[in-house]
Amino acid sequence: MSIPPPQDAATLSELVSYLPPRMWYLTSNGVDMWCRRPYGFFFSSSEAAERFAVQLGSEYGLSAIGIDSKDLLQGEVLGVLRDLDVTRLFLDPAIDPQSGDVFGRILRLDAIN
Repeated sequence: MSIPPPQDAATLSELVSYLPPRMWYLTSNGVDMWCRRPYGFFFSSSEAAERFAVQLGSEYGLSAIGIDSKDLLQGEVLGVLRDLDVTRLFLDPAIDPQSGDVFGRILRLDAIN
């Protein structure tokens, strides 16, 4: 996955072109995205999502669901993310084994003007 450097601005369509054709997110109920406000988490494979869920622990009961990247950043999905107060999206995050901190590439969602 090749995403532009942080200083580069990208349009929505350009952003989607940097993503793989399918992205994955974690859910506890089979529909809604699990998040830790203000962070949401997206993965480039179901294996990466499931691995992250295992690292988090079983108390969340999370499983991975795939979505087409072109559908990911449409107005409805962005509206849901904003309703959840998600302003940062981790892409393929990892958990530092020593500190427990989550790290990785982050995309920022700007407020609608």
